[in-house]
Amino acid sequence: MKIAVLADIHGNAGALGATLVEARKSGVEHLIVLGDIIGYYYAAREVLEQLREWPFDAIRGNHERMLAEALKSDVSMQAYRERYGSALDVARATLEPQDINWLIGLPDRASVRLGGIALELCHGSPRDPDEYVYPDADAATLEACRVAGADLVLMGHTHYPMLVAGERPLLLNPGSVGQARDRGGLACWCRVDTDTRAVVLERTPYDTRPLIEEARRRDRHLPYLADVLERGNPAAAGAD
Repeated sequence: MKIAVLADIHGNAGALGATLVEARKSGVEHLIVLGDIIGYYYAAREVLEQLREWPFDAIRGNHERMLAEALKSDVSMQAYRERYGSALDVARATLEPQDINWLIGLPDRASVRLGGIALELCHGSPRDPDEYVYPDADAATLEACRVAGADLVLMGHTHYPMLVAGERPLLLNPGSVGQARDRGGLACWCRVDTDTRAVVLERTPYDTRPLIEEARRRDRHLPYLADVLERGNPAAAGAD
């Protein structure tokens, strides 16, 4: 069985669409989604529509928890708007109530068995859904992420891909589909073959220009939202 591991899509339907085309070509049959389906960017509804064309398992990330808080408090919504942009406003306006309830009701962590492989799904780390475990994490931090009985511990949140091989379980962060932070214009994800136990980190190119323009129009006070999509990405040069 071939699985695609996705994290931190962040409302970027263009990046997700390109990723899923590649996943289909690669024979992927099932998706694992590690949270932050929404946030930062604006196509939450389209992202959910694309995901629902596949069998998938998902957990929530900090941006889903932010949405839950923002729906209860205008003060929280304003604080998130100032710090992260207007994506939560757009999600609230465009998603059906049942979709919002589904997003905020996702678990923070899950254990899944697919193709004979035990997968532990986390957004941050197994010990804290908000913990950032970067590729340069020290040995003690990595050791704390190992879950007994798992073959793969899957983590997102950092937006940087990471694979720690060696003893089981392997520790894997596929990087971010929607807002890769080391290089723009490439959606990061991972392909897992449960038959061969092969784990392949993937980067799929997509056109960032429409989203860069939208971010600059919607959230002028946060140039980072556009700039990060251009980082090290010559194709974005000259985008308005």
